[in-house]
Amino acid sequence: MTQQNSQTMAQEAEFAYLTKIADSLDQISEWQGKAVSLLILVATLQICYELVMRYFFNAPTVWGLEMTVYLCGTTYVMSGAYAERYGAHIRVDVFYNNWRPRTQAWFDLLVTDLFLFFFSGALLWHGSIWFWESVNQGLTSGTIWDPIIWPMRLVIVLGALMLMVSGIPKFLRDLTRAVWNVKI
Repeated sequence: MTQQNSQTMAQEAEFAYLTKIADSLDQISEWQGKAVSLLILVATLQICYELVMRYFFNAPTVWGLEMTVYLCGTTYVMSGAYAERYGAHIRVDVFYNNWRPRTQAWFDLLVTDLFLFFFSGALLWHGSIWFWESVNQGLTSGTIWDPIIWPMRLVIVLGALMLMVSGIPKFLRDLTRAVWNVKI
């Protein structure tokens, strides 16, 4: 066996390990996205219940609108990781689509991935502060229903964490494409 063949085999083993990590993290984002998507069904049922109570029985609930906002907000915040897994976030493609895959990977590595980690890290940090403040102070929404707000602030923390986790496979793929010109 030549030195080049053994080096190639070592690189393949290293990239196989990275591929396994990326695929495992993608599966977490996939599972989480599908699980959270069920909240839309719950929100739909809750809205239908509210409409029936309001228009057929003239007995609207005090919690209906706020619960809808919480359910849809949770779906929105927690869907970021799923969207990242499928590359569904908005991007200006005027130049990007004309670049070679390796150039795209360098751009993603140096701009998109860094921004994603900075944004999700800042959101995770500040969301954690907001979460602990709401737990320690027993903050409520201040509406007629007046629920505690720490569960929604926890959703912000979890959403930021999941967005950061979903960025790791993209980072690994961009890194291997940019540096070694290998698609994993």
